[in-house]
Amino acid sequence: MSTRTPKPFRIAVMLDEAQIADIVGVDIFGNLSTEYLDWVLSLAEGLEAFREHTLDIEFFWLATTLEPTRVTPGLRYLPNMTYDDCPRDLDLVLTGGTLLTYRPEAAAKFIREAWPKTRVWLTTCFGSIWLADAGVMAGVRATTNRKILPTARKVAPQVQWLEQRWVVEDKPYDGEGKGELWTAGGAGAGIDMIAQFCLTKWDNTFVRTMALDGLEFTPEGSHGQFYSTP
Repeated sequence: MSTRTPKPFRIAVMLDEAQIADIVGVDIFGNLSTEYLDWVLSLAEGLEAFREHTLDIEFFWLATTLEPTRVTPGLRYLPNMTYDDCPRDLDLVLTGGTLLTYRPEAAAKFIREAWPKTRVWLTTCFGSIWLADAGVMAGVRATTNRKILPTARKVAPQVQWLEQRWVVEDKPYDGEGKGELWTAGGAGAGIDMIAQFCLTKWDNTFVRTMALDGLEFTPEGSHGQFYSTP
């Protein structure tokens, strides 16, 4: 059965002043796109069979302005959408981790307005604290980088912080279906979380063939949802 979406699957990425490793998992989504299939079609046999599963994805790379914007380690990217202009009714938002001192009001306004209209929200590392600072996570179970959980509990006591590689929670959503919040610890946990998210949403053979096997991402085993050591 085809899993193709009837309209573009719209993903916004909050990555300004973030650690670039926090948003690397977004490439998994890219590998599931029709554009990527067309790009690699000649490299391996049998890929055409996955065309009915590919996603028409539209990526919004966000920042406060459209000027070249910094991510670590000293890389600058060219945003294609500002926080002010980005649609609020998105399919998914990925929020990378920024330091606690970086909190532009335009980003906070975007979070508050998009929160109830976006079905799925993913965060990595400090990204969950960014959401908490915007005031949308009171009473929610979540996680962040394992090393800074004590800090998170101090600066955002309204959140139920858990020591897990990633946490899945319901979130408010005004549209059809159930709203989901997926929060991850450090960057590696974020990659595994996104891999697992895709496995739960789309055909497993398609996801593994087009993305996980080629990128060698394995969210199972020792890289599961829970830490293997205390």
